[in-house]
Amino acid sequence: RAHFLMSTPGMEGKAKVLCLHGFTQNAETFRAKTGSVRKHLKSKLEFVFVDAPHSAAGFFDQSDAASLGTTSDGVHENHAGPRAWWLMGENDGTQESRENDGSKPNAVTETLAGGDTEHDAVVDTMGSTSLPETTDGAKKTETETNGTVGTEYRRATKPKVRPAASTCMVGWEATAGVIRSAVTEHGPFTGVVGFSQGASTAALALATMPELASVKWTVLFSGFEPRDARVSGWLHTSNTGAEGDTEERLYSPAIKNIRSLHVHGVKDTMVTKDRTEALMRAFEETPALFEHDGGHGVPSSKPFRDAMKHFVLAE
Repeated sequence: RAHFLMSTPGMEGKAKVLCLHGFTQNAETFRAKTGSVRKHLKSKLEFVFVDAPHSAAGFFDQSDAASLGTTSDGVHENHAGPRAWWLMGENDGTQESRENDGSKPNAVTETLAGGDTEHDAVVDTMGSTSLPETTDGAKKTETETNGTVGTEYRRATKPKVRPAASTCMVGWEATAGVIRSAVTEHGPFTGVVGFSQGASTAALALATMPELASVKWTVLFSGFEPRDARVSGWLHTSNTGAEGDTEERLYSPAIKNIRSLHVHGVKDTMVTKDRTEALMRAFEETPALFEHDGGHGVPSSKPFRDAMKHFVLAE
């Protein structure tokens, strides 16, 4: 069952906003990180924070865990731990399987599609790994085959792939299911807010899920267009054009009639501006860009708070 966290329970009649956290965060940590920007909107809006379906536990060191508001073993007071909206196939062999046999999913893919995977091969936002080592220096890893959890030891031969760099998304079906549950239990939603992987997830959901037809606006922090060509194609509509048509005319934005505010930090080295601009092109209605002098995070400055308030409350 999906976990939902209400920012201000009992606010009947207020417009509702769906909030999607970043990779290795969860509903509680994202709620804490957005406190300052929500403060002046709580009389008008009710924010609903949702936990992603996949576990991202065990793949970050103590310092990274502290910055995310969770412990190194993924244990959190709400028991959600670090979560992921999708997993990276390069980290568990799914990409190789897809390339070898077309689009047929392997055993790992089929297992992950169900969500709530506690042993998934994923990586934290900083790209660090902290799995326990054996005496010979090999990394201990949990694997799943045909739904059975096993343990193996292997040497880490290359860094794990982060969401923004992955060309092989795994586990979207479970994510779509969580969002549908959020709409059923707490919708309809007027707005969607997302951070990093959650921002990209928001855009993909808006482009593909009719359950979010009520959404009028979205605010996306450090969002990026996925590098999985199959998935990024969801963000653009292919048109049959005449000879000589430009690429822009042949591929139009898939997200229509939704205002969007895209927030980018000039010091963000994880999601560069060009990646954010690529995501902006998925929106037909002219997207707005707010740049701040910070990095990969949610800004709390007064200029941004004022800009967000003006944006979300605009008619």
